[in-house]
Amino acid sequence: MIKADLSDPALSQHVPASLFDAVAFPDEAYGEAFVSPATPREHWRTLIAALDATGIEVLEKRQDRVRRMRHEDGATYNPFDDPAGQGTPWALEMIPLPLTAGEWTGLEEGLIQRARLLEQILADTYGPQSLLNDGSIPSALVFANPNFLRPCHGIQPAGNRFLSYYAADLVRGPDGRFRVLRDYGANPAGLGYALENRIVISRVYPELYHQTQIRRLAPFFHAFHQSLVQRASLRQEDPGIVLLSPGPDSRVYFEHALLSRYLGYPLVEGQDLTVRNGKVFLKKLGGLEPVEAIVRLTADDSSDPFALRRGTASGVAGLIQVSREQNIDIVNPIGSGFVDTPALSVFLPSLCQRLTGTDLLLENHPAWWCGTADGLNHVLANLGRLTVGPAMDRSAAPDLPADLASAIQASPHAFLARDPICPAVVPAWDHTSIVSRYSLLRVFACAAEGGFSVMPGGLAITAADVGTLTGDCPEQQQSKDIWVVSDRPVEPFSLMGGLRAVAEFRRTSDLPSRVADHLLWLGRYLERSEGLVRLLRSVFRRLSGEARPGDIPELPFLLNLLRADNIFPPVPDDGVDIPLYRELSAHLNAALYDKDRPDSVVAILKRVQEAARNVRDRLSLDSWRAINRLEGFADSPASDPLELLDDTLFTLNAFSGLAMESMTRGLGWRFMDMGRRVERAMNQAGLIRIGLPQVCGESRSALEALLEVADSIMTYRARYRTAFQLAPVLDLLVMDEGNPKSLAFQFSQLVAHVEHLPRQNDRRFASPEERLSLEMLTAVRLLDLTGMRCGKGSAQIESLAAFLELMDARLKDFAREISAHYLTRVQATPHFSMIGGDRHP
Repeated sequence: MIKADLSDPALSQHVPASLFDAVAFPDEAYGEAFVSPATPREHWRTLIAALDATGIEVLEKRQDRVRRMRHEDGATYNPFDDPAGQGTPWALEMIPLPLTAGEWTGLEEGLIQRARLLEQILADTYGPQSLLNDGSIPSALVFANPNFLRPCHGIQPAGNRFLSYYAADLVRGPDGRFRVLRDYGANPAGLGYALENRIVISRVYPELYHQTQIRRLAPFFHAFHQSLVQRASLRQEDPGIVLLSPGPDSRVYFEHALLSRYLGYPLVEGQDLTVRNGKVFLKKLGGLEPVEAIVRLTADDSSDPFALRRGTASGVAGLIQVSREQNIDIVNPIGSGFVDTPALSVFLPSLCQRLTGTDLLLENHPAWWCGTADGLNHVLANLGRLTVGPAMDRSAAPDLPADLASAIQASPHAFLARDPICPAVVPAWDHTSIVSRYSLLRVFACAAEGGFSVMPGGLAITAADVGTLTGDCPEQQQSKDIWVVSDRPVEPFSLMGGLRAVAEFRRTSDLPSRVADHLLWLGRYLERSEGLVRLLRSVFRRLSGEARPGDIPELPFLLNLLRADNIFPPVPDDGVDIPLYRELSAHLNAALYDKDRPDSVVAILKRVQEAARNVRDRLSLDSWRAINRLEGFADSPASDPLELLDDTLFTLNAFSGLAMESMTRGLGWRFMDMGRRVERAMNQAGLIRIGLPQVCGESRSALEALLEVADSIMTYRARYRTAFQLAPVLDLLVMDEGNPKSLAFQFSQLVAHVEHLPRQNDRRFASPEERLSLEMLTAVRLLDLTGMRCGKGSAQIESLAAFLELMDARLKDFAREISAHYLTRVQATPHFSMIGGDRHP
């Protein structure tokens, strides 16, 4: 086992003349960049010279730019045990890893041969099982293997492609040769991160990138798409392809959203799809739409909860039967995870000879399966120097029993042992200097006409120690972009223009019900957070001045508004409605930062982010960057609350502006805006109804505070140019359809949105949601506020309060009708379980 730790500062104590003089070279490892400490490899010279000429200060700025770009793009990795529910930023290190054209050609040939071989093994294992019958593959490797799915036996995939998408981890040994450490066939991860790395690094080094003949990644994705279309005989102009993801809880959901946007495939979850009459359909607002191909990013064993008897919501019940009837093309076919079996690699050299008559071009890293007599004897004799792990399921717990030899002898087929790994070292940027890190390469191949196509590049993974490098802990690793240097001019090629030909122009209800649900609630959470931020900002503005809390006449009014939403504790028995300053500060801080309170600002902003993550592929990059800025709220309790609230309100308004100006007026925008209108109307009705007694009872300055919280004070001053009076204030906030904050404006927008919602057929009568929206708009238009004045027992005030309470009830009815009519296809929604109280339908 390697003993060197490349993070040891003792390896680089001298002062470097070049940035790369600090790179440590363990004697036992191959150096990717240098033949010796003073002699760089030929294909590294241009990159080394460019980095040396750049200087440390500029490189620090570039690495900071890389970090900002990743954050703005939302590039994260989501560990399941993250207690904060936030993703770990994807660690991209700015020094790429170049490979020569000749070296890559050899790797490409080896990967294509290996992918073909694995596909033949899959075809036989799920078909005639000749290899099993003649002993080429031991029976324990199949029938004791959780990666082999019996329900998939006998299925013939589209185009007879049992392996449409493949990845492998390669390590370069001390002899300079690449060997395969792991194979991936079920749903290989990393392709989207490799794409993100290339996008970011090409922007950080635009001149170097274009001056160097680096092979592009886009042709690989084009080949992937074309092969899928031809294999399943899909329509070129509008193929029914979807990308199936487990959802935002997936560790690599960022990758799923990026690939969806880049390839143009709708990102769906299991609950978005349904099986009817042996075919798969996508549940949309306007009905069911047929699906012809699925790019599957879910695990094999959770793809079909019915056939595989798994209690999971990430799959599609009946999907295996649809595959058996050859009514769907799935990439990769369910069951292809058999390729991932660690022990299978032990038999690949002999299987390659048997099936192709040739030697395996890319060797395996030396390994022994204890399920054979020779393997068991070798492992037991060399147990002290070998690395032992699971033979069947790579994701099995790595904890080994204390008496390992006895455990192996008791269940030999469950164990695999490998030689110690000695990976190559690469230069890496470490905050202020260049150091060495151990590295492995993850490379990708896809089915193409006549064979396979290999992506010219991939994902280089680096770490300071071998255990971290080969373990399942991406949050402790870094990544690099792999540059394959071409020996000929590289033609420009991009997929930014899209993969598909222009279809016949038509408007469709192209929104899955689940997406509509999340967009509706994204609008509601955005409006809810904005309303609370404005209210708390008004309170903090008054407390930050010279006046004491007891001397601020409108403060009781503002605190009562907070009490009405259970954000502030009720008035104590002594009747003092303004607590001591220290107590007041504690309550307000809890309203801002207490994550355990569902109505605190930080809790609502978290819901905004969660709802946005669920529709990430529907949001523009600029909109996503605005959402990302909200992450810092919970980390800022020590900052000035007023400044923090101002910044948060600015970010929320920035997102609203982007949504208004950049989102097309399709169903996605309409559902998000309906959510905003419903929430704003409920908030506005509540503010006025709760504030009326205070306005008329104790403090006329409460009218100004009401206008401020309702974001209408400038409009009032510009229009009336008088002191604050009840009737014009109510007219502005309730009846003025030209004021985007008024009740009438919200109702008019709801009427317009409902008119554009899809209908199954022409109806003679209005739907319940249409009747409710028209009823609310008509009621507010007929409201008479003439002569509205405060007074004890005023009939007009009581009538207005009753009207506002009725409108609140109608808004809840409207929200329920929208959900019942358009969102009933959603199996479960997190939004109903996350909130409580009478305010929320």
